[in-house]
Amino acid sequence: MKVSQKIKLAASADTVWAYIRDFYNAAEWQPHITSAEKGKIEGERVVLMKRGNTVLDRIAERDDARRVLSYEMVPNQELAPGAPRLEGFLASFTVTEAGKDAEVEYSIAVEVPEEMRPMAEKGIGADISGALEGLVSKFGAA
Repeated sequence: MKVSQKIKLAASADTVWAYIRDFYNAAEWQPHITSAEKGKIEGERVVLMKRGNTVLDRIAERDDARRVLSYEMVPNQELAPGAPRLEGFLASFTVTEAGKDAEVEYSIAVEVPEEMRPMAEKGIGADISGALEGLVSKFGAA
């Protein structure tokens, strides 16, 4: 399953990319995240979610030329009781030029059982919307 949304921002693609490519500032603009701290290995981070669970994720790709940042959950990690194990989780931000403005696409792909799909789509969609609104708060809508 993949959920994706786009938004146009009133800032240059380079300015927005410089902000998004910082893998550790997510708590500044993603309302579903309480904190994001560097992990033990470069490119990993420990994320405390507003829901109360903690996850370890890592950069899967960061391409400055294409302005793409993708990250994945570290497999086989200990999760809090009741926290969902999101198999195949891959989140990606892509920043493109839209005239003098920037367009940001945020997508999340994850494997979920069919019976959980409607709930997962709703929750993931809300997280994506919240993150994009956080970027609007920072840069303004175009």
